[in-house]
Amino acid sequence: MPPITYLFDDFRLDRSARELRRGGAPVTVPTRVFDCLVYLIENRDRAVGRDELVAALWGRVDVSDAQLGQIVLRARRAIGDDGNDQRYIRTMPKFGYRWLVDVRAVESMQADAEARAPESTQSTVEVPSSNERSASASAGGVAAEPPPPPTASSPRPQTRRASLLWLALVVALLAVLAVMAWMRAQHEPPATPANAPATLGALVRPLEVTATPPQDWLRLGGMDALAARLRAGGLRVPPSEAVLALLHAGGEGADADTRLREASGTELLIDGRLGATAQGWHALLLAAPVAGETIRVEADARDALTALRVAADRLLGRLGRVPPDESGPQGALEETLQRANAAMLANQLEVARSILLKAPDLVQAEPQLRYRLAQVDFRAGDLDAVEKVLDSLLEDKPGPKDPALRAGALTGLGTVHLNRGDFARAERDFSAAIAEVEDWHRPLELGQAYGGRGAARAAQGHYPDALQDLARARVELQQAGDAPGQARLDMVEGELELQRGRVDAARPVLERAVAMFERFDAVNERLHSLSMLFACSERRLDHVGALALSDKAWALRARVRDPQLRGQMLVDRAEVLYALGRLLETAALLEESTREAAPRNPEYALRIARLRTRLALDAGHWEEASKFADAALAGDEAPELAGLRAWFRAAATEARIALGSADDASHRANRGDGGGTWDAFARALLDVRGGHADEADADFRLATERADATGTADDLVTVVVAHGRWQLAHGREADAPSTIGRVAAWADRDFRCALLQLELFHRLGASAAWYQALAQAERLAGERTIPPALRQPPHG
Repeated sequence: MPPITYLFDDFRLDRSARELRRGGAPVTVPTRVFDCLVYLIENRDRAVGRDELVAALWGRVDVSDAQLGQIVLRARRAIGDDGNDQRYIRTMPKFGYRWLVDVRAVESMQADAEARAPESTQSTVEVPSSNERSASASAGGVAAEPPPPPTASSPRPQTRRASLLWLALVVALLAVLAVMAWMRAQHEPPATPANAPATLGALVRPLEVTATPPQDWLRLGGMDALAARLRAGGLRVPPSEAVLALLHAGGEGADADTRLREASGTELLIDGRLGATAQGWHALLLAAPVAGETIRVEADARDALTALRVAADRLLGRLGRVPPDESGPQGALEETLQRANAAMLANQLEVARSILLKAPDLVQAEPQLRYRLAQVDFRAGDLDAVEKVLDSLLEDKPGPKDPALRAGALTGLGTVHLNRGDFARAERDFSAAIAEVEDWHRPLELGQAYGGRGAARAAQGHYPDALQDLARARVELQQAGDAPGQARLDMVEGELELQRGRVDAARPVLERAVAMFERFDAVNERLHSLSMLFACSERRLDHVGALALSDKAWALRARVRDPQLRGQMLVDRAEVLYALGRLLETAALLEESTREAAPRNPEYALRIARLRTRLALDAGHWEEASKFADAALAGDEAPELAGLRAWFRAAATEARIALGSADDASHRANRGDGGGTWDAFARALLDVRGGHADEADADFRLATERADATGTADDLVTVVVAHGRWQLAHGREADAPSTIGRVAAWADRDFRCALLQLELFHRLGASAAWYQALAQAERLAGERTIPPALRQPPHG
């Protein structure tokens, strides 16, 4: 058959090239969805039966209505249709589907000629089907992904935070994202009805339970089961742990419900009551909308969870939704699962483990309970046990049929490998998880898996791919109603933008994350985000703004136990206090650091050592500065620490020169690669010492270029201050203004720049400008001293 292109409205579907375009722009669709569109279009003269369409798409007939419904739903979405309007694809009740609109079929060459030239040069990438990706993942390969859009390359910034150490901080944040996402994963029926898009948001609060004897586990376990059922029925329901955090932070009062709706982005607030009766259990659900009457549904059953499930299905019906086909786990399995869930939501890990292990035969036979046991092990920090359980779960023959459960197991493995630093393997795990649920439209699972893969890719330095995955994760988590998950994505996206030197892009998403974490009282995530906002301010030398952010973080320090996070807060605060000239407070924090549990992050120790070295250099304590630099250089030589180590080489050179050890200093300076900011700076100091003016000027300029290329204001100031003072000291007043002018814009916020400008105007005899510069330097000095000579009016 000749290559055929189908044209309808502003769409163009090229069967041979396997691409769909709208208005010339490519629309990326999975393989099976594309095949569904082609089959319906090619048989547009009649209705296509369900079994016929299943056989055409899967090559077999044992496919559920829910699976087919999801493919049709995604086909409709690809062309801007939905289950209500049905402008393109009509559902034929109790039969199948039919294509409605007129289609013009032309040979592809003719279609290309009709298309505009810019459109004809575009291309799209076919997304492999779920089966194709699963096969690739199981074979140990990584499924092909659409290439990222071309971006201009830029050097990685090296800041006074000396690089927000990628493998120590950023990956930690990304791991936090993946861990928390996986720990939120709950087993649910595997499909959302095709005619019920997840648009209505509903929040389920803990249940009120009355029973004798008390059934306390139902308060949270029943809440979680109810939320899972409503989510499977097409509602956008936040994860239970997010709701508990929100309730903890929201407080009481007349406007508590309003605050809860605004924070969660949901319309319905659902309260449930469970009570024991002579015949079993009675469930009552009250769904309160923003406006209008509260919806009330009731149900009775022999056990509590069945009563809740029936009540949930009745509520879905009242909301115009179709309850899911799957009835969910039954009997002992469901009760054991929800008892364990309740204990985990209450952070009672040993209780959850005990509940699961009391039914060893059930745990061994039921994948859901083994999966939940792996989550308990993860929270307990036993990664080996988690990996063993999840590997055995996936290798079982037959393995679990539920794609959501398989995706959860793969996401768990990816999270384990992410935490171990095996990023390539983690990426394969997350890709396989995506393949499991992509055709099912599972927003929560997809959001978790895409977020995890974005973490793995970012850790490998694949920024465009990582940002693409994080963007997809955001869309899915929005559909799932997971506001904290979206905020964690903001946190990670902000860090990625910061690493790329895009401070203006990083700041708004980090501010949005901080605001959301405040609502949910998520202390650790809030502090991570505040630390990155701190870095944004420091990169602009906005020390006052950075201190305000540090104040906010410091107020939460008593609630933090993680040594990594406590260390980050301490060193951030010490650095900004030093920059503001509050030297006594800086020294007190450095002393406090000796009493804190040392974080695993090697960058922390180097940043503390750098502050000690700076204080010693400022005070002219050359022996002490040399000692600190030597100790730092004797430590970890990991590649990601190269920027900090180069700074210590330059500091050691400065101290040795002052001590008269020029030969030793020369040896140290030549240890570097010769091309970085600090190696060029160290050579410039040696040139000055040796009286080599031309070489000194050249090396200072090279160091300035290197600092400027990385966009690191603090490094640039250090180099320019040394270069400008050398020029002034050697009577090169004609050259000094152009050098010193490089940092003049920061003289209103940074003492070093203000003092250098004061020296320039004093030497030039510019009395009016000197007077203004003196006032500015005095305002920024803090506990630092302005040389007496510079306080005397200049001659001229």
